[in-house]
Amino acid sequence: MKRIFVALDISAEAIQKVSDYIEELKTEFATDRVGWEKPEKLHLTLKFLGDTNKNQLKTIFQIVGEIAERIPPFSLRIAETGVFPQNALKSRILWIDVKDEAGSLVRMNELLEKECAKVGFARENRNYKPHLTIGRLREPEKSLRLIKRHLQKEFEPVGFEVGEILIYESRLQPAGSIYEKATSSKLKT
Repeated sequence: MKRIFVALDISAEAIQKVSDYIEELKTEFATDRVGWEKPEKLHLTLKFLGDTNKNQLKTIFQIVGEIAERIPPFSLRIAETGVFPQNALKSRILWIDVKDEAGSLVRMNELLEKECAKVGFARENRNYKPHLTIGRLREPEKSLRLIKRHLQKEFEPVGFEVGEILIYESRLQPAGSIYEKATSSKLKT
């Protein structure tokens, strides 16, 4: 079994801007207990599948390939800050919003949810909200200043092009998870 998720990579410029933003917050709130996302792990999740056997994985490769053939390359923009849940007293996730004027991310997610459900993967109960996770709060009640600062802080928007869908394996290690690309499928040209 492998822990699998389907995602999109972001551009090197976007990774740099997000990493710089994370470093600013890390420095300002050095005593807060936060699991900050590492630059090499920044991505946009389309669907987390979890434990996947070899047969399911082959089918997922096929599903992702078919979805990629249906969607042309498109542009995204990372801008604005947010938290999950939105109640600051209970927030656990710090994120940056992903703007998708063409609606391609939501379309990809809907297709993935539909096709993956056919092969035994549970549908996500919540509506898909494209976002880039930057940190996980370990003690939200002690991080209210950080949450407030994150929500008020300006994040300079950065745009980039998306040309492929990726399947990643997430391997759990003592120092945290490591993501390894299993395969990718180019979008329709």
